[in-house]
Amino acid sequence: MAYNVLVMGGSYFLGRIFCIFASRREDMELTLVNRGRYAMTHYPHLREYRSDRHDAAGLSRLPEQAYDAAVDFCAYAPGDISFLLDHLPGSVKRYILISTADVYRREPGVIPDEDSPVQDTPGTGSAAEYIWNKVLLERELKAECEKRGIEPVILRPAFIYGPYNYAPRESWYIRRIVQGMDIPVPTDAASRFQFVFVKDAAEAILACVSGSEAAGKIYNLAAPEVLDYAAYTEILAEVSDIPFVSRPVTVEEVLRENIPVPFPLAEEESELYRGERVTRELGIAYTPFREGMEKTWKAFKSVYA
Repeated sequence: MAYNVLVMGGSYFLGRIFCIFASRREDMELTLVNRGRYAMTHYPHLREYRSDRHDAAGLSRLPEQAYDAAVDFCAYAPGDISFLLDHLPGSVKRYILISTADVYRREPGVIPDEDSPVQDTPGTGSAAEYIWNKVLLERELKAECEKRGIEPVILRPAFIYGPYNYAPRESWYIRRIVQGMDIPVPTDAASRFQFVFVKDAAEAILACVSGSEAAGKIYNLAAPEVLDYAAYTEILAEVSDIPFVSRPVTVEEVLRENIPVPFPLAEEESELYRGERVTRELGIAYTPFREGMEKTWKAFKSVYA
C-alpha cells in the first residue's frame, strides 16, 4: 500500500528530517507545502508546492486527492487547522498535529502521561502564548476531526535535539566549544529535563501515518533519560573531540549576566514526561542520549568549524 501524505511545513528541523526519512520509503508519496525557503525538490517521492498556509488561492492549486494522512508541523495559531481543511482540495483520512509536551498542567511531584490534564488558562509572555495556542489547536483539531470524520493524532514532544535544530540549544554549546569559549554550568540549578532525538520523533510520525492503532491517540515523545545541567555537560564532554573549560555559575549569575542557557533553571520548571506509550504501542525505540548527541556534535561541528 502506498500512503499519500500531505506535509505542512517540513523544510526546517523535525519536518525536514521527517521528509528525508519518508522520501526514502517506496510506500510513501509526499505532497509538501511550505513557503519555499529551503527547497526539498531533489528528494524522491516528494512534490513540493510553495504556498503560505493562509493563502486560499495557493492552497487551491494543490492536487485534488485523498490523503491518507496530513502531518502539520507549522500550526501555531487558532484557526490554522480549520482554514487548511476548508481550503484544501481533496480529503484527509488522518490528521497528525505536532504539538508540545509543554501543554500539560504543572503539578508538583507529578510526571504527566498522555491522560494528564492540560492547561486550562493562558499565561503571560511569548512562551506562554505559544503553549496556550497549542492547547487551543489541540481542541480545534479534535472538533474539526469529529465534524469531518477525520482521525486525529497528537504528538507532544519534549525538547527535540539533533542535526538541523534551529533553536539555540545544543548548537549554542557546540558553537562555543568550536570557537574556544568556556561552557557555563549553573551549579545550583534544580531543574531536570528530558529529550527526544529528532530521528526518533520522525520515526514516530511515520508510525502514526501507517499504523492503524495510532488513530485517535496522543503520544508523548520523551526518552526515559533524565538530565540536569551537570549531566548534560558531562555527556557533551564525552562526545566532543575538542577539550573545553566548564565555568561554574550560580542561577543568580545567569540571571544577572543574562547568560542565554537554553534549559530551565528552577525545579518547578522541570520538563519531565512519561513517553513509554509510543514505545509500547508503536514500537519506537528511543536513541540513547549520548549516541544522539555524538551525531549532533558531528553535524554542528562541521557547521561552526
